[in-house]
Amino acid sequence: MRIKFLLTALIFAIGFGPSFAEVTPEEVTSPDYLYNHGHSKTIIDIVQTSKAGVNGEKYITTDEAKNANDPKLVRWIKNFFIYLDPALDDGKFMHHQVKPSPSYEDL
Repeated sequence: MRIKFLLTALIFAIGFGPSFAEVTPEEVTSPDYLYNHGHSKTIIDIVQTSKAGVNGEKYITTDEAKNANDPKLVRWIKNFFIYLDPALDDGKFMHHQVKPSPSYEDL
């Protein structure tokens, strides 16, 4: 009788043990969790930008923060070269209005 009880208790302990593991959506979308699971910095920025947009907050990526500290002349020169060659990265991934044609306001 004691053996049956111990085996039953062991089966329940093993069977219900993993069900107590809990991973919240906030934890799964945190930058540390994403980085530790092999995602790139761009994916982390996309997830954080999407979360901020859903919550009505503003999220500034690290590239945007670096570019915001540049003097106006440097930013103008960078934007000029980006205007000439649209393949250059402007550091505003998912943070700009898409326009069908370029204009002088892009500088």
